[in-house]
Amino acid sequence: MKKILTLISIVALSFSFVACEGLFDNLEGDKTKLSGDYLAESEAGLSRMMASVYASIPMGAFSNGDKSTDNAVDTHGGGIYNSTPGFWNYTTMRDVNNLIKIIDESYNAGKISETLRNTYIAEARFVRAYYYFGMVRAYGGVPIITEPLDDKYDGGENAGLYIPRSTEKETWDFVLAELTEAAAGLPETRTDGAYRADKWAALGLKSRVALYAASVSKYWKNAPIETSYEAVAKKLTYMEESYANDYYQQCIEACEEIINSGKFSLYNAEPASLDAAITGLSDLFLARHDEEWIFGRSYNNGTPQASNSFDWNNSPMQAKFSEAVGVWKWGCYNVNADLADLYPYYDSNYNAVDGTLATRVDGNESTWLAQIYADATAAEKVEYVAYSKTADLFAKKDARFQAWVIYPGINFRGVDIVIQGGIWGDKLLICDSEKDYVTAGGKKYYMYGASNGEEYSGFNKIGHANDGSWYSTGFGIRKYLDPAGAKQYSTNPWYDIRYTEILLNYIEAQVEKNGTNAGDAKKHLNAIRRRAFFKDEIDATLENVLKERRLELAFEDDRAMTLHRRREFYRPNHPAGITEARRHAIIPVADVRSGKAQYIFVRANMMMDDTDKVPVAYELQPKNYYGGISNYDKNKLVPNPSQR
Repeated sequence: MKKILTLISIVALSFSFVACEGLFDNLEGDKTKLSGDYLAESEAGLSRMMASVYASIPMGAFSNGDKSTDNAVDTHGGGIYNSTPGFWNYTTMRDVNNLIKIIDESYNAGKISETLRNTYIAEARFVRAYYYFGMVRAYGGVPIITEPLDDKYDGGENAGLYIPRSTEKETWDFVLAELTEAAAGLPETRTDGAYRADKWAALGLKSRVALYAASVSKYWKNAPIETSYEAVAKKLTYMEESYANDYYQQCIEACEEIINSGKFSLYNAEPASLDAAITGLSDLFLARHDEEWIFGRSYNNGTPQASNSFDWNNSPMQAKFSEAVGVWKWGCYNVNADLADLYPYYDSNYNAVDGTLATRVDGNESTWLAQIYADATAAEKVEYVAYSKTADLFAKKDARFQAWVIYPGINFRGVDIVIQGGIWGDKLLICDSEKDYVTAGGKKYYMYGASNGEEYSGFNKIGHANDGSWYSTGFGIRKYLDPAGAKQYSTNPWYDIRYTEILLNYIEAQVEKNGTNAGDAKKHLNAIRRRAFFKDEIDATLENVLKERRLELAFEDDRAMTLHRRREFYRPNHPAGITEARRHAIIPVADVRSGKAQYIFVRANMMMDDTDKVPVAYELQPKNYYGGISNYDKNKLVPNPSQR
C-alpha cells in the first residue's frame, strides 16, 4: 500500500493537560500520576487524554467570524473573504488515532471494560470526524488517515510515506460515516462530564456536515472552477448536484432523531410578552440551558485566565470593565446596518413587517452616502425622518435585535448608550475633527453626544484618528455580554451546536429536497419566530428559512459557513467575479437647527470600508473557495486551484 506522510509529526505521543476540567466536569484520580502506563490504566487517565484531543476541535468559539462577512465588521474595518475556518493538523490527527489504539490496547489488557472501550472509541471518532469536517469544508478532499502509522515509519527506506488525497466526496462520506458510528456508540446521557460528546452531539454535527455537503453539491456550479486544474479534474475540489439529495436526506434523518427524542426544546419558547422574549433571548447565551444545549465548550472552570476576553473587548465604551488595564480596545465588534435593516418590526398585533429603518421621508433607503465625513453637502439635500430620541427608531424591532445588538439609545447595564456621529446647526457636520460642538438655544450640542470620550460609545473621529474603541457602524454586539456588568474573563459557555440550529438545518434540508412547507418545516420555522414573540405565521420557503437562519444565528460563526457552502460569496452577474463587498453604517445626527435637538439618521458606507480606504469591490474568485494545502509539494499532494 502506497503510504507516505511527512505531514504527520512522527514523535512520541504528547498530550497537554491544561484546563481539562474546562471540558469535563467529573475527573477523578491522582493528578500527580499523569505519565507512563497510568494514562492507559484508568478511566481518569483516558479522560485526560481525551480532553487533550477535544481541545483541538475546530469550533469557532468566540472567534469573531462574522466580522469577515456582511453581518459585522471590526471597528477598524476589514475584508470580506470567501473562505471558511479550516483545520490542517495531522499531528493532532495522529494523537486521536493513537488514542484509539491505546483504548483498544487497554481493553485487550483487561484494564477497562468493553462498555467503556466502546464509548471512548465512539467519542474519539466524533472528535476525529470534527477534525476532518474542518478540513474538507476548507480544502476539499484530503488524505484520510485512521491509524498512527508509527510502525510504518522506519526512518530509512520509508523515511517519507506518502498518502494521496481522497476525492472531496469520499472525504465528506468518511466524515458522515464516522459520525454515524459515533452516534451509535455514544450514550444518550453523560454522567462523566457535562461537556463531552453524547449521541445527540454526534447527530447534531452529522446534520451540520450533511447540510454542508448537500449545499456544496447543489451549488458548486454557482462558482465553478475550470477542469484544467488538476484538483478539479481528479475531483479533489469538485462536487456535483446529483449528490445533493442523499446528503439532504441524511441531514433530515439526523435532525428528526434529535427532534423526535423529546429531549430538547427551544429555551423560553412561549414568552408572555415582548420584554419576556428579549430577556429570554439574552439569558440564553449567559448560561448553559440544557433544553437547547447539544454541544459546546465551557469557560467556567475556576481558572479565569483560561477563559476569554470577549466581553472585555466588545463592551461599549460607556459600560466597559472599569478596572481593566492593558485592554486592547473597547467596542471592537460592529454590527452592520445591512443586518439591522433585516430584523423585522412588529405591527400592533405583533405580526412581522418590513424592518428597514425609516431614515428618509422619501423612503429611499437604498442610497448610501460615500466618504460622508469628508463632505456632507449631499446629505444636506435629503429630507430626513426626525425622532425625539435615538432609541425611537428601534422601538418595536424584532426581540432578537433588541437582545443581541447594542443600538443608539439602548439602556444597557443601567446606562443610556450614546451613539452619535454628527450635528446639524448652520451646516451638517459628520465626524468632524475640527468642531467639537455647536451652540443652539443657549445649549452646547456635542458632535458625538457628549464632551468626553468616556461618555459616548460611537464614531469618535472616524476617518481621522479613531483608535478603535468606538463603534463605527452605529451598532455593536450585545449577544454574550452580561447585562449585569462587564467581565474581564467571560464565563459564558459557547453553544457550538444548539437545538435551534437543528431545527433550521431540518427546515432548510426539507425545503431544498422536497419543496416549500415540506414535512414539519413550517411548524418548526414558526416555533422559532414565536420565541421572538411574532404572532403571525409564514411559509417555509427557501428565502424565509435563509433569512431566519441569518437573524437567529447571527454572531455564532454560521454566516461565513452558510455563504461558503451555498457558494453565495461569488456573484456571477459581476464581471470577472468582482463582488460588491461594501458594509454600511447608520449615523445618528443631532439636528439643532430649530434650537432644540431632534435626531436624524444618515445612511453611509462604513467609514473604514469607504472608497478612499479600500477598492470599490473585492475580487472573490471561485477557486478561492478552497484554501491552500500546506507543504503540498513536500508531501507530494495535488495542490488546490488557489495555489496555481
